[in-house]
Formats: sequence, structure tokens, C-alpha cells
Amino acid sequence: MNKQLRAIVTVILCVLTAIGVALFITVNLSPLFIHVSAAAPLCLTRGQVQTDYWRLLAYLELPWVRHLQLQSIPITAQALIHFRDVRHLLLIGELVSGVSLVITIWLVHKQKRQGQLWRLLLPLKWSLYLIVMLAWLPLINFSADFVAMHRVLFTNHDWLFSPQRDPIILLMPEQFFWHLFMIWLVVALLLIGTLWEWLMFELGLPKLRTNKANNRRD
Repeated sequence: MNKQLRAIVTVILCVLTAIGVALFITVNLSPLFIHVSAAAPLCLTRGQVQTDYWRLLAYLELPWVRHLQLQSIPITAQALIHFRDVRHLLLIGELVSGVSLVITIWLVHKQKRQGQLWRLLLPLKWSLYLIVMLAWLPLINFSADFVAMHRVLFTNHDWLFSPQRDPIILLMPEQFFWHLFMIWLVVALLLIGTLWEWLMFELGLPKLRTNKANNRRD
């Protein structure tokens, strides 16, 4: 593998890691955005709703939690199948992110040791532009893109919840997912931006800019 190709692979793995870590952070921040008040018709307390939601998150994210059992919120077999599908996607994402993180650390360390960190700048810059461009599409028409995403990711129609049969969907209206998407995007961009700033620092580019600015003033 030549040096430039290795740099591109390193950047791709960096971006995958950032996307995965951002997804993990977003999912675990989601309890802050559930619509607890929407569960009023169920006559449940805030504590009961939040407890069941945390049970759902544990099932979705922890490989050793094999069954979804909610204490207070009724749930149908169709919803259980959908959450099982979501669980598979999240666990695969966690695995890919973990493997990418380990390989990324090794490759970046190797690039640094060989004095090749500068090769990461251009691919990382274009990756950042690409993410911003692709993220702009859901911002234009989130509802349509949200539905299209479900049709691509899930081969069945189990994601079409009925509020009467599966009131858990009342906790997660479209606005809920909009907030999560925005959090994911911001966190992912911050992680990639942090990597960019670290590369600039390691390469001494901020210091170089400062020196050039001082020379112009002199």
C-alpha cells in the first residue's frame, strides 16, 4: 500500500469512527428528548416512562441483554421485531466503530512516526465537506428522507407503529428524531474538527501561521 492510499484509508477509518462514536453519544443522550408528556393517556408517571425507555436502550446497545421487557408500556410483537432489527444495526455499528478506532489509532501513530501526518489533511478536508453536503439533504426535507431511510434499512413494515397498539411511539415523534439527527451531526463534525486541529498542532501549522502574521505586521 503506497503512502497516499494509506492516508486515504486512515481518513476513511477516522470518519467511520467519528460517525460511530457520535451515534453512540446521540443514542445515550436521547432520554433527554423523549416526549414524556405524550404518555399521559397511559396514566404512567415520568419515572415509569423513563425506566422503560432505559430498558429499551439497554436492549438496543448491550449485546448481553437478549430480550426486551418493558414493565409499564405495552408493546406488540411487531414492535419487538422492529426493535430487534434496530438492535442489530446498532450493535454492528458499535462493532465497526470499535474496530475502526483501534485500527485508526495504530495507523495515525504510524503516520506520525514516519512523518506522514500531512498526507491526512487533504482527504480529511474533503471528507468533512462531503459529510456537510450529504447532511444537508435531510435538512431540506427531513420527513421524506426519514421515511426513505426506513424503507432502505428495513425490508419489512414493522417500523410503521400504531399509537393505539404501540404507545411507545408517542415518546418518539418525528421531532424527537430531528433533534437526534442534529446532535449526531454536530458531534460527528466536532470529532472530525478536533482531529483536524490536532493534526494542525502536530504539524506546527498554527505556529507557522502566527509567525507569518507577525512577519507581515513587522
